[in-house]
Amino acid sequence: MEFLDQWLWLIFVVGGLLMILLELVIGGGLDLAIIGSVLVIGGATTGWVHSWYLTTICAIALSAIYVAFGRKYVHRRRWSWGTETNIDAMMGKSGVVEQRIARNMDGLIKVGNEQWRARSEGDIEEGEEVVITDVSGATLLVKKTEGVK
Repeated sequence: MEFLDQWLWLIFVVGGLLMILLELVIGGGLDLAIIGSVLVIGGATTGWVHSWYLTTICAIALSAIYVAFGRKYVHRRRWSWGTETNIDAMMGKSGVVEQRIARNMDGLIKVGNEQWRARSEGDIEEGEEVVITDVSGATLLVKKTEGVK
């Protein structure tokens, strides 16, 4: 126990710094960086006491506070609101049919500079404009744009 009393605080500080470094290397949700910071703070604030018990209690308490209250706040603030990506970015966009789309038969459409496989409930000829209504796997579900031939 004497070893833990003397050195656990330093083990927590070094372990916490390694977690912060790992978060910087692999990225992710900031959890490693925050838990690493908790270990650094817990170890540094109790290092002068030389009590493994107090160091452990402090780190556990700070971790529990983060998990219970801080994690939701950090993740909510981290994600950018209003920026649509992936499927959400495709919804409502328009494209032009490059290969005829028949009922129960996929065709091809061009959206921006990309060509996509597309499916529709009705027949749509080449050159017609379509709007994306949904996405199923890598296939866009489209419908003919109203008023455009």
